[in-house]
Amino acid sequence: MLLSFFFVLNAIWVVVTLLSWNDQLRVLWINTTLFAPVFTAFALLLQGPCLYFYFRSLIETIDFKQWKMWLHLSPFGLVTLVLLVFDVDGVSWILKTEMPAEREAAARFAWTIIRCLPIVYIVACFSVIRRLHEQQHHLYSVVSPAKFKLDYFVLWSFVTHWSWAFFQYVVGNFLSEEVNDVIGNMEDYLVVVQLNALLVLGLINAKELLNVTPYDAKKIGNQPLDDSKIALVERAINEQKIYLENNINLDRFAEAAGLKPRVLSAILHTHYQLNFFDFINGLRVEEAKRLLSTPDMDDVSILDIIYKSGFNSQSSFQRIFKRATGCTPSEYRRNARSSTALTE
Repeated sequence: MLLSFFFVLNAIWVVVTLLSWNDQLRVLWINTTLFAPVFTAFALLLQGPCLYFYFRSLIETIDFKQWKMWLHLSPFGLVTLVLLVFDVDGVSWILKTEMPAEREAAARFAWTIIRCLPIVYIVACFSVIRRLHEQQHHLYSVVSPAKFKLDYFVLWSFVTHWSWAFFQYVVGNFLSEEVNDVIGNMEDYLVVVQLNALLVLGLINAKELLNVTPYDAKKIGNQPLDDSKIALVERAINEQKIYLENNINLDRFAEAAGLKPRVLSAILHTHYQLNFFDFINGLRVEEAKRLLSTPDMDDVSILDIIYKSGFNSQSSFQRIFKRATGCTPSEYRRNARSSTALTE
């Protein structure tokens, strides 16, 4: 949803740019209205929040019903108010014609916010990506370095695009119209590159969220599996409950069980017929089911049970739990209470 909306914002920006800056289209009546400045502000000021929430949605559930989420619309609301008060139309918006000083100041104020605000979301996006990578290292035993590089490539493409746009805004008044046109065309090419990169990233993330790639037995190697090694794994599960550590990974589990990581991988693949991700989350789901059906835990919130079960992401827990049980945690708790009441 967020990714689709981001593409819509870029499409709006391309259309408005064409109407505002093309010499043949600039004379159309629509440029005598507030259409171009308002929609430019809408498209450019919401790209940053949209990208930020897209990356956040990969590691947690975003609740847009919270009032603080709507604060991200306040810059657009402020710019729109200024444009309306000072009647900045499409002709005034491109800052190439004579106009009253107040209207020119209003247009420049709006452009300043549009060009400067994205830096806040650039920093926020890098912070979220760092958290995403840390979480993936905790949940998966193997994380593709190419995937990380693609994430950062997308972000750096936006950094380049916004920096280029900011550079054009700052030095544009000191350059000829021909040079400005060249800079503007280069910005358009940057947009094409970043959109294609974001599309690839979205497809890769969707695939990773919907499908978990199992371990390749050939890559793991043939390891001698005996009952004593399997018993070590069972002890780590039943006695140490190592799976409840929310930062658990393959190396940490192997260390707790007293095994080499490759031996543990072989055991999970051949004996349990699961990869590390499904193995750990299966144990965590069973723990969550136990807690949800325990009468003494009725007053404990679902969120607390999530963390007590070893999960560190509410969105991951909800998805994995429903896939395993066919119902939500709340529904499972209600069903368990009903079953308990019937047996009493």
